[in-house]
Amino acid sequence: MKLGRVVFVMLVGSVLLNVVLAHRLREFNRLFGETSEQLLKPGATVPSFECVDLEGQAQTIAYNSVSKPTVLYIFTPPCSWCARNMDSFKELVARKGADYRFIGVSLSREGLTEYVAAQGLTLPIYTRLSLESLKIYKLGGTPETIVISPEGRVLRNWMGAYVGGQKSQVEAFFHVSLPGLKELPKEEKGKAAPEKQ
Repeated sequence: MKLGRVVFVMLVGSVLLNVVLAHRLREFNRLFGETSEQLLKPGATVPSFECVDLEGQAQTIAYNSVSKPTVLYIFTPPCSWCARNMDSFKELVARKGADYRFIGVSLSREGLTEYVAAQGLTLPIYTRLSLESLKIYKLGGTPETIVISPEGRVLRNWMGAYVGGQKSQVEAFFHVSLPGLKELPKEEKGKAAPEKQ
């Protein structure tokens, strides 16, 4: 009789634990999931956004202020995949800078000035987007590359580093050949986990 109660209590406890864990997993996926539904889709229209430049000055990024498409490169300084992808991104800027306006958008201010200097980035870099802009643009994972027309229409959106089929898609869209990912130093390899790859 006692054994039956213990088994019953354990069974009920197990079911309750599974329900709680399933709820947490659904909430995690809703907030941080990697499904394509959570990315801006080509054809979507996005507004200009407020941000801050490296000098701390408030800026507005408007797409109709230039006659060519804008490429937003979303990154964070601690993102190992962003660092590994940087050679390909810089090659893209060097090859297509006359045809596109390239803008770097960091989702983190921590170490940003030092990171920009260490990477040798010369394109405009902005940070401190509003929570509303982060939600509208569905930003969170890095790196992400979004191409937006002068009318504010999303032309393309790639989440993650330029590897495999995605590298081929980026190369085909921009008509370039990219070098691929940079190897991490040995001391960094153990820490390399994709930021929402």
